Amino acid sequence: MTMAINPKQLGVSFMRTVLLVFLVGCATVRTDVVGGGDLNNYKRAYVEALTEDEFQIYGALFSELTDMGIQVVAAPFKEPEGTDLLVKYTYEGGWDMTRYLQSFQFQFVDAKTGRVVAIQSYKSHGLWRGVRDGRLKTAFNELRAKNGYPPSKQFP
Repeated sequence: MTMAINPKQLGVSFMRTVLLVFLVGCATVRTDVVGGGDLNNYKRAYVEALTEDEFQIYGALFSELTDMGIQVVAAPFKEPEGTDLLVKYTYEGGWDMTRYLQSFQFQFVDAKTGRVVAIQSYKSHGLWRGVRDGRLKTAFNELRAKNGYPPSKQFP
């Protein structure tokens, strides 16, 4: 029994495969500004640094917040004011021929009330967005846009 290969079916199968690969490689970026929160209302921020920060996210957050006009302080607030912000972050690295920043989350909390002002999460599989910078740039630009800031100047 000989089976003939239909070129049309082969083309459809190929397109489905390409679409599947494309969808698997997509990034998810989400920024939620909670309860009318606006980062423009904050003047100082304390970023809780992680003991291990393989992708130097602390430095990227420090630069980004400073560029947004928010002073980053070195120690936690003892008596926080209404314009003080606590910034927390987590991340996961992935492996695709090299280590890369697979996902991360930023949480912006009003230091005085403990109310979450904004949450940002990013997730992407594979190296197609680079190891680190392209991912952070995408996330920072969305965060900035939702809070009325111009795009990030931190990454080329």
